Amino acid sequence: MALSEKESHAFQTFEKNGWEDAASPYHRHWGNLSSQSAEPMLDAAQVAKGSRVLDAATGAGYIAAAAKQRGADAVGIDFSAAQVALARKTYPDITFQWASVEALPFEADSFDAVLMGFGMNHLPDPEAAFHEAYRVLKSGGWFAFTVWAAPRPGEAFGIVLSALEELGAKSVQLPPAPPYFRFADPVEVEKVFGDTGFLNGTTCIVQQHWRHQSPDALFDAFNEGAVRATAMLRAQPERAREAIRVASRKEVEKLKHDGVYVVPGPAALSFAQKP
Repeated sequence: MALSEKESHAFQTFEKNGWEDAASPYHRHWGNLSSQSAEPMLDAAQVAKGSRVLDAATGAGYIAAAAKQRGADAVGIDFSAAQVALARKTYPDITFQWASVEALPFEADSFDAVLMGFGMNHLPDPEAAFHEAYRVLKSGGWFAFTVWAAPRPGEAFGIVLSALEELGAKSVQLPPAPPYFRFADPVEVEKVFGDTGFLNGTTCIVQQHWRHQSPDALFDAFNEGAVRATAMLRAQPERAREAIRVASRKEVEKLKHDGVYVVPGPAALSFAQKP
């Protein structure tokens, strides 16, 4: 699974550059969906009033904001300057700073909880993030993170990725990447938790739903508000990209309920405790 040093550098550069451009589109398209798992994550990490919380890969700051609502002392970090700027603008009363989750600028035993929403699959060395979370956590503290659940028919990723696989050009070249859904596998997560030293590793599915007014909104989110998926779609010949849009739209139209297109986008939530 590990990338070579050259591949790792290329992937890291691709992701960092991509998120400088995608920060606002992601917030616009995906924010309402990805923020839905913030409360379950806080519950899993036992965040309460007075907890010291690190929101790693904070994006627009949803998790830090939810933690602050509980009375926690929260700080957010992100490797994208655009994301940090967006988080500061969205939640000006919370501290956000530029930093890598693979090399956290904090002392050991500093936090009661380290949380990461949908950031793990954007890291060239995710094991380093596990070790850094372990290092900065206090004894008894919790590390919790979400990733997108493995794609299934009739769900957001299943709809678009299936259409891309069936109708997309096979010649599109992007930098090598770690397996995107690696940490949606509970067995793999439990192994990495254990190898790091965490105890009581658990993975569960959090049901989340996009509610769209247009059947094209799902495709638009992938086409405009992501990094790797957006690059894959933008690299398609125009005819292929339009075919993927049409196929995605047909599947979304099946999900119309009371005038709204309700698209499942479940998250895999994993959490474990430092001894």
